[in-house]
Amino acid sequence: MTDPQLLDALVEESAEQDVPGFLKKRNLCRGLLLSGCGVYHVAHYTAGVLDFALDLLAHGSTPPAVDDADPRQRRDAHRRVGAQLVYRATELNRRLWELQSGALIRTVVQTRAGLVFCNSVVGSEHVVGFGAVPDAAAGAVADPARVSEIDRAAARLATDLRRLTRQRSQNPGGWLTAGDGEASSDPQVSSGEAFPPYVRGSTGPDGIFAAALRPAGLHYLSHYRSGEQAAAVDILEHPELAAFFNRGVAVADRRTRYRRLAGDLSLLVLQVSRDLRRAVAGDVARLVLDVEMGAVYYYRLSPDDYLFGVTLDQDAVSQADHTMWTVARQLMENSA
Repeated sequence: MTDPQLLDALVEESAEQDVPGFLKKRNLCRGLLLSGCGVYHVAHYTAGVLDFALDLLAHGSTPPAVDDADPRQRRDAHRRVGAQLVYRATELNRRLWELQSGALIRTVVQTRAGLVFCNSVVGSEHVVGFGAVPDAAAGAVADPARVSEIDRAAARLATDLRRLTRQRSQNPGGWLTAGDGEASSDPQVSSGEAFPPYVRGSTGPDGIFAAALRPAGLHYLSHYRSGEQAAAVDILEHPELAAFFNRGVAVADRRTRYRRLAGDLSLLVLQVSRDLRRAVAGDVARLVLDVEMGAVYYYRLSPDDYLFGVTLDQDAVSQADHTMWTVARQLMENSA
């Protein structure tokens, strides 16, 4: 049953040119807000142009305004930030094509107090949402489990929107095949242990980097300090991953492209943090770029220290995300 307070707080706005096709889409977005999952603003864009937006900014569960903005200013800020995130996602889609892992279908940005998602629907259509989560402890690694309810709800919304045009789910987040969304076993007890990983630098304290890899999970992991790669490990040559490579992209190609992308992420994260600043408190602590064939992960450890990871398996996107968090947490504990 819908909370009457949520219903009373709901505000809907449509672009000047409303079309009949928006009705069912708007109803699905309304259902997401009224489900009580933590999303307080959702908007639909076509080619980066706002189609409609709905919000619960008048509800008490919504995070405090940034810079004491009034409700009208907040709505405007969220719509503009959403459009900027669609622009970033479109640019990233072009950038990620060189990985030959398919189109970008889901972008997740987590700060200490919230989650912002930008999910592709069909063609140039995107849905962007803002969700509230309790503040994390200062310096804590961003925990995907704290925002999994929002992330799952966003994935269901994108899938339901696609079904309106008879399109199948792209399994954003790997939630359809994720179970509880956590790794199936301790990352240090890896099914890939019998296969020697490729190592550049070190395998991490107590070998935690190499132990985190598995064929049905995380495939590539690197650690960056002050803009330089301190370590990188992968099992890209594992026989079970052979199908992910072809004449156009070999293992060595992926390693080179991953290293180039990982080196660029520090600047990208700064840009996204700047984009979100008008609407969301805190800097980017976790970034997930979910493509048709797996995902790319960024986990911030400190301003100049981060982890970069990759899975090629769409079914394992959430499990690999959990593994990234586990490794990041272990690193923070070792450095404390």
